[in-house]
Parts: sequence; C-alpha cells; structure tokens
Amino acid sequence: MSDSSSIFLDKKIVLGITASIAAYKAAYICSRLVKSGASVIPVMTARAENFINPITFSSLSGNETITGQFKNSGDIYHITLARRADAFLIAPASADVICKLARGICDDFLTTAAMAAKCPTLIAPAMNTGMYLDGAVRESIEILARHGKYRIIGPAEGDLACGEKGPGRMEEEDKIIDSLAGLLTVSSALRGKKVLITAGGTREYIDKVRFISNASSGKMGFALAEEAYFRGAEKVILVSAAGKRLLPYGAEVVHVEDTSGMKEAVMDNLNDADIIIMAAAVSDIVPVKRTDKKIPKKSLISSMGFKLNENILDILAKNKKKDQFLIGFAAESGYNISKVARKFSGRNIDMIVGNDISGTDTGIGSDYNQVDVIIPGREPVRIPRNIKRIVAAGIWDEIIKQI
Repeated sequence: MSDSSSIFLDKKIVLGITASIAAYKAAYICSRLVKSGASVIPVMTARAENFINPITFSSLSGNETITGQFKNSGDIYHITLARRADAFLIAPASADVICKLARGICDDFLTTAAMAAKCPTLIAPAMNTGMYLDGAVRESIEILARHGKYRIIGPAEGDLACGEKGPGRMEEEDKIIDSLAGLLTVSSALRGKKVLITAGGTREYIDKVRFISNASSGKMGFALAEEAYFRGAEKVILVSAAGKRLLPYGAEVVHVEDTSGMKEAVMDNLNDADIIIMAAAVSDIVPVKRTDKKIPKKSLISSMGFKLNENILDILAKNKKKDQFLIGFAAESGYNISKVARKFSGRNIDMIVGNDISGTDTGIGSDYNQVDVIIPGREPVRIPRNIKRIVAAGIWDEIIKQI
C-alpha cells in the first residue's frame, strides 16, 4: 500500500458494509482509514449483521454504526450525512445492493444515503462467481460504471468462501484504500474552477418543421460535465443542443437548439469560465434564410440555399483570456493525427480531442469512444476505446496536467 495517509487527514468517509463473507475485511479498511486521520461513519445493511457485529465498526471508528432504516437526530440524517461526506465507500458490495443502486431502489439507510450523496462513490463488489457473471448483475455494474459518480474496483479472482474459484472475490483491502485515496485526490483537482462545456448536435431550421442536424447524442459532453463536477469544479455549465435527455449530475444546463443559441449562451458564460470544452457537433452549414412557415414539398429543393456556418471555436479562440484553457473537438472519418493537428495549427486553442467516427461502435451516437488528445509541443496521447465516462476521465486527466 502506498503512503496515502495525508490524503485521508480530516476527510469524512461513509463506509458501507453489505451482506457478504468479506464483511470482516471492511474492519481492516475502517481501521486503516481511521489511523490515517479520516473520520469513518460505518453504515451496515440489516443482513450484514449476520456476518459481523456492528460493535466492531463502532469500536474501530469511534462513531456509532448505523444499522436502521431511519436514523435522525434533528435532521434527515441519510441526506445530511451523505452531503457532508468527502467520499462514499461500499466494501463489500453485494449483488443486491449493486442492483438496487443501478435501478434507483432505496429501501434502507445505505442505499438511500448512497443515492443522495454528492461525493464520488467507490464500490467493491463481492459475491459468488455465478452471481457476478449473472446478466442482471453485470448490467447493473455497467450502469454504475457509466455514471460519473461511481467507480468500480474489482472484483478479483481467487478462492471463494463457497469453495468455488473464479471472479467475485472482493479486491484486496490495500488496493481499495489506494483507489479511495486516488478518488479523493481526483475529486479536488478542479476545486475553485468554473467549467463551460458544449454538447450535442445543433439543429439549423430550414422552415417550420425541417432542419439540418447530425447524429451527435451529446453523451461525450455530458460525461465531461459530470466528471468535472465530481472532480470538484466550483461550477459546471453545460450548453446542450441534445434535447431534454437525462441531465448530467451536478451541472447547470442551458438548453439551445441552433448555432446562434449556442453561441449566445457560450458568450454569456465565457468571461467566468476557467476551462472551455467545445464538445458539441455544431453544424457546418446553415440555410441562407429560414421561413417560419412550412415550405411546400414541390418548392422545397428550389427554395433551399446554404452557406458555411460561423465557427464558435474560432470566435472563442480570438476572445479567450490568457488564463483560460480552451479545448476543441475534431470528429473525422478515417482521420490521422497529423492531419487533425495541422488543422488547428496557428489557432489560439490549447488542446484538441480528435476522434475517428468511421467505425460503428465508437464516436457519434455510441456509448463508447476512443480519442487522441493533441497538445502543441507534445506527443499525442491515445485514450483507448471505453465507455464515454471513462474516456471523459482520461481527457480530464490530460487537461489537469496542463492547468
């Protein structure tokens, strides 16, 4: 285990313990965190008490172990506790608790507090191999992994209490503690920063009902916004042309439809932003003129005319302040890194994220992406194919190195 004691000093950590034979390992984790200066609040599910006594965690932490559904002391404790925590750790995390969290089911103090928490949450699955490989559990883990709030560690492979051997064993305690330390470090990396992000494909209306757009879902921008919030950004503003789909946690969303609306919203928030990420797929062309009436079908082709759209990224590059960090996105079909880098040469842009959209399983509209982060004077950094939340984390890693 690395020396991470200073990271835990004065941090408030909620430690969730669920019904698993690995519950005894949580006692070691609790002890190590307390010795490192953390204030640990243990929360056990009712069934977890069949595996280890709550007195163990009360003695190790110096705090009462919460076991009941309702624990209030002048306030709604499952809310206030979750909001005051610096991190939430569920170790071990049983199959039922993982599935509940993925589906938004809150039927005890632990699941309710975890759902209410505004801090990053680390989940360490522990269960029988068959349970871990079950489709419902795998799907639930994937749902949580796509969420900016949750991180999954393990499980490891090895001998299980049931006598079987395979995946499902809770990850080693020291690795969990190291991962939690990393999560706390990451969660404060953007403290004091204001972040402005665009997402989705703009709609450029031709008439009352017809428009030009693209297949951008806004998922990459949404993932970047959520990741910024969980890295401690003071404020995250997302200018979204992706419609009223599920909103990213922790972000203030400004809904727009076309380039004009996006430009106005971005410029309104530009001066206060420390980091600006143009992840939206802004239309390259717009109609020469738009009518508020529906154009008859027979007249549609003859009445249509288009011109190149204004480039919001170029406008930002010309207007950004010296201490602002500007990132552009370049989606290309069959692109190469050198071509993308040359495309932005000489422009006042601090970073370019390039992605190849020629495949069917990554990029626009997909839940997955793979990108190259291009920074002037540096070798490009490849972030390999993964769900967009993980790719967003990789992009933020590179941004933080620069700021």
